[in-house]
Amino acid sequence: MIARLSSYFDVREKRNQLRKPRPARVKISHSTFGVIHATTRDISDTGVFVELRHRLRLPIGAHIKLQFLDSARPEIAFNMKVIRESDEGVALSFVDFELDGQRYKMDELRHHWSPSR
Repeated sequence: MIARLSSYFDVREKRNQLRKPRPARVKISHSTFGVIHATTRDISDTGVFVELRHRLRLPIGAHIKLQFLDSARPEIAFNMKVIRESDEGVALSFVDFELDGQRYKMDELRHHWSPSR
């Protein structure tokens, strides 16, 4: 019976990227809730899961800003898209990033990440 249910409900892992447990202090912001300081649970090349005490109640696909507060470049603001939300937090995917008033594609990040810039 379990096999029939699991084939009926696709319960396979849907992530394409390996997630690594990485607690990091972040700041997220959106016009509906202002600024929230939180901690990540895990991160991958394509996204991050942010642990939250309360649901954001944003629709899937909504865009929010995220900054890694303890990184070499905390002034980089990542534009993120809401992928899913649970009682534990919110899964976000990287869209692009902003630095010094300019918007950049994610594949340009390595060039801007050096703290000496």
